[in-house]
Amino acid sequence: MNANGNLEFGEDAIETENLGRKFGTFDAVRGVNMNVQRGTVFGLLGINGAGKSTIIKMIVGHLRPSTGVVRVLGRTLEQDLVEIRSRVAYVSEDRYLYEWMTVAEAIKFTRAFHSTWDDEKAEHLLKRFSLPPDKKIKQLSRGNRARVCLLLALSFNPELIILDEPTSGLDPIVRRDFIENIVSEISEEGKTVLFSSHIVEEVERVADYVGIINDGELLLTSSVDDIKASYKRIRYATNGMRPELAGVPGILGVENGRHEQVLTVKGWGEDTVRALGLRGIAEPEVLPISLEEIFVSTVRAERERRANQ
Repeated sequence: MNANGNLEFGEDAIETENLGRKFGTFDAVRGVNMNVQRGTVFGLLGINGAGKSTIIKMIVGHLRPSTGVVRVLGRTLEQDLVEIRSRVAYVSEDRYLYEWMTVAEAIKFTRAFHSTWDDEKAEHLLKRFSLPPDKKIKQLSRGNRARVCLLLALSFNPELIILDEPTSGLDPIVRRDFIENIVSEISEEGKTVLFSSHIVEEVERVADYVGIINDGELLLTSSVDDIKASYKRIRYATNGMRPELAGVPGILGVENGRHEQVLTVKGWGEDTVRALGLRGIAEPEVLPISLEEIFVSTVRAERERRANQ
């Protein structure tokens, strides 16, 4: 961090260490260690109820962690919550806005809270999103409400933008348009973005890094490119005899066809190739794999592991 309190290049915008949250006796989040690098888009991926929103609420200071530490822009929330909030934009899945205000009044109202507000940027986004300034919030579609929230979040030039299920409740066309708006506006300025979603395609299109969360635990976090390089789908003919796969490293799932098997493998490399070769699988076909297939296999394997404990 430099003398002005701003992040130097290379520092993490968000760090969590052993982050946890209990509600009574229920562990909603457990032992989350997560780093969001500056200038990247990080997608927190999980089904509804996985713990995504709880993590985000702890990061923005709306919930106090039961265990662990959160650092945002190099500071802990206990040290300087007001300073952090002046540099961070947060859009919740509820998209709370004052219904009785017009779009223009919502902009004017929010502007008063930010010394860094950029009138030109707000005007640019108003036109880009085709928002009617004189229309009341309660008269807007869900898509336009989401666009108003994005406009308000971007117009004071935050260093970090946190979006919790930003496309929740939007139809597919509006959802795609909204995501494209996020990408184009944010990527041009090198902003840091953390966003949560249960829609895998959405995360895959936008994120540089992904964290997969299930039942309050972070199962995987890495760059999208590294994840796809490490995870593979492997297909081979069985010719009526299915090999014994016990001891083959990294198998997350097995799909049995009539004359073939397809494996989903984590950490594909020489060890797995050697282990399959010892079982008579000499030249398996390596198939492309999507983030959705990785997500489903990872979550399913973790659930099976817990069930067998």
